Amino acid sequence: MRGRRNVRGEGAATGAVYGDAMRRSTEKMVALVVLALGGTGAACKRAETATAAPVAAPTQPQLPMQPPAAPITWAANATRFRPQAGAVLTFQCPPNGAPGTVWGSDTYSDDSSICTAAAHSGRITRAAGGVVQIQIAPGQPSYPGTVRAGETTRHFGAYPGSFTIVGGPQPGLVAVPVPQLVGGRVNIGGLQIGIGGGDAGAPNPWSAKATSHRGNNGSSFTQECPPNGTLASVWGTDVYTDDSSICSAAVHVGQITLAQGGRVTVFVHPGQPSYAGSARSGVTSMSFASFPGSFAFTSSIAPTARAPEGVEAITWAASATRFRTAGRARQQVWCPPGGRPGTVWGRGPFTDDSSICTAAVFAGRITFEEGGVVRLRAKPGRAHYEGDTRNGVTTRDYAVFPGSFDITR
Repeated sequence: MRGRRNVRGEGAATGAVYGDAMRRSTEKMVALVVLALGGTGAACKRAETATAAPVAAPTQPQLPMQPPAAPITWAANATRFRPQAGAVLTFQCPPNGAPGTVWGSDTYSDDSSICTAAAHSGRITRAAGGVVQIQIAPGQPSYPGTVRAGETTRHFGAYPGSFTIVGGPQPGLVAVPVPQLVGGRVNIGGLQIGIGGGDAGAPNPWSAKATSHRGNNGSSFTQECPPNGTLASVWGTDVYTDDSSICSAAVHVGQITLAQGGRVTVFVHPGQPSYAGSARSGVTSMSFASFPGSFAFTSSIAPTARAPEGVEAITWAASATRFRTAGRARQQVWCPPGGRPGTVWGRGPFTDDSSICTAAVFAGRITFEEGGVVRLRAKPGRAHYEGDTRNGVTTRDYAVFPGSFDITR
């Protein structure tokens, strides 16, 4: 069950309370002057007959205007704000959140869950949610994973976009490095500890990636994959992110087998706008959004599907909450092929925190395999959303929610 709440401002202290405090302070000052002049008598008469100078009414300090907090889900990330480097954005995370995946510590990759990163920084909690401010930052060469405030983040290498939590981590919190297996050694905060037998320090060929070849597009190299290897993570199909396991990708594409291994030739290719996951040859690869480097086992690759000119490309996790203030203007977005289903509430209209692309599959406008252009229109919130099953997508029921959208033709 998801919890949500609206943000409302708190009242300020009234001027009457402030003025009363000032009057009490003035009376005390007069009493002190009287005592200093000798108590009662003439001094008191002089104090009574003196004309008091008018006291200007104090003015309350003007507080800076705070930007409104945009409501988001715990799955929301910051990839769409990547071009706005330096921008500070304010979000409202609902209570009782389900944590998402986060890469990095203090500086997070921009495909990380914003709310979970805020919880990792100690600025909010899963139970209570809350308001968080982030600042968009450039990509980093690496993102170290840590454990802090009950949340665990992951390690990652170079990535093209980042964000930070404004104010940094809550004072007093300690970030404990997450152990990382690198070349047969455990890396804990820079400390390398060998494990296994005498050759434990030797690199594991099945963990080899192509990131060191990034940018050398059109070049090739060979990779040895010994028999009976251990599968590692792979993103993509036929064309893979260059941080994928080369040997595992070779099994996925059918070049070698896990039992026999073998030598493969790897071709370096540019980054792609999206990578579709699939299950082949006992290996299940994962989908991914835009990434700066790729590899394949062929010298040429099929042309990359791209959004039409003037149409915004989104991920399959993207929701329509940012269109809530757009009135009834029709929006156009493009969903990349090879999508993974997201969560949808309603059967049209849908809650505006639902996956736009998955709602479009439900409505029969596109498919997971091919993606395509989706047209939608923002609508007011509703008191109830009823789920249904269509085109292989099952949506959920939900109660009152402040924003909706419909898929249009």
